[in-house]
Amino acid sequence: MQHKILPRYPIGSKRRNWKQDHFILSNFSARANNMKKAIMNCKDAGFNTVELGWAESWQCDEAVQYCEEFGLDLIYQNLDRYGGMQGYRRYKKNDLEGVINELKDKKHVIGYYIWDEPWYDDQLAETRALVDECEEKAPEKLPFSVAIPSYNTDYTWDNEKFTEYLEKYVKIIDPPILSLDYYPVGMREHNEEVQFDNSRMWCDLGLMKRLGEKYDMPIWFYYQGLNHHKAKFFIFPMIRAMMYAGALYGAKGLQHFSAQGSILDEEGDRNIFFDDQKKIHEEFKNLGNTLMALTCKRVIHDSLVNPNCEEFTSLHNTLADSKFLANHLPERVSVSEFEDGHGNSYMMILNRDYMTQKNVALPLKSAYRIYEVSKTDGLQKVKYNSTECIEVMLNPGDAILYRIQNAADEPFTIEYHLS
Repeated sequence: MQHKILPRYPIGSKRRNWKQDHFILSNFSARANNMKKAIMNCKDAGFNTVELGWAESWQCDEAVQYCEEFGLDLIYQNLDRYGGMQGYRRYKKNDLEGVINELKDKKHVIGYYIWDEPWYDDQLAETRALVDECEEKAPEKLPFSVAIPSYNTDYTWDNEKFTEYLEKYVKIIDPPILSLDYYPVGMREHNEEVQFDNSRMWCDLGLMKRLGEKYDMPIWFYYQGLNHHKAKFFIFPMIRAMMYAGALYGAKGLQHFSAQGSILDEEGDRNIFFDDQKKIHEEFKNLGNTLMALTCKRVIHDSLVNPNCEEFTSLHNTLADSKFLANHLPERVSVSEFEDGHGNSYMMILNRDYMTQKNVALPLKSAYRIYEVSKTDGLQKVKYNSTECIEVMLNPGDAILYRIQNAADEPFTIEYHLS
């Protein structure tokens, strides 16, 4: 069988210098009493990037040292010297330029965390000014910020102000990437019976995808990694489902909230979900090269998701829009369809049910050859030479990525190389 080597290219806004060349697996807060252990364990857990949410200055400085030592990329933050979080700022005089000068020779400082969830117009304007300053003084670095989700107190779906806020955020700041967080477990919209079915997370993801396309910027997604809303229980398949939900919408970065309390304890030692997180990071490491080459064209959910919700309906596709699916989508199954720019098509299938293993059957419109993109090595392997129905067993919260080809065409596998 022919094996094709196809080029893929760094992605990013044409209006900004920074470009992304690999799939990001990051976390919000790699802080601990022992920063050496924290950084080492983040690296061992499979993160390729770390952040410093809520860190003290000494933790920020030690993170630089140990990221250089262990070869782990860092989006640096120091609230004593620049930037802010929501409406909070700690510094008295902006010293971003001083920080950039001090860290200019640090190989693994790939960017600067400018602002976490800028809320009001003055914060958006200040974030824009700092992003521009960073780009001027350190054009090769990422000036990072993240928007607020729709469950804040001012800009929501219910008061019809969230779309306006998120587009204003994009227009004013013009960030190199569009990052958004959403943490549904334990919120009022979530319970054991409906799981994620009624979550506005799907609306937020849909809007982020649409704005990323409109303004030509990659999207990253912060997913919930710990039980900070105090739900009755919190299990790793919930985390897995949220990670794959981000990938379903085409996210090129998955950001864990928060390593502290989930992957790490206060001393920097391994915590409850370390082993599970390490395993799923290995999956995304192997899938990441292919995911970086793909553009999400359609996201389709079954009828349980946000029924009678106008915002959801306006942001999503239906089965009738699908290029491949015939007439059926099982309960708690979501599908996205991707293209690679070379005429090749892919499909991701997600079992949103984080409690139940599912045997999924998806009737197709025609006969197709199906290749599975392996989570073990990233290679493509033929699953069906010709089929009119995809059948797959998915564990709770799990997903699978397929390439789809007309069965009558000559078979070939694909590998992407960064150009």
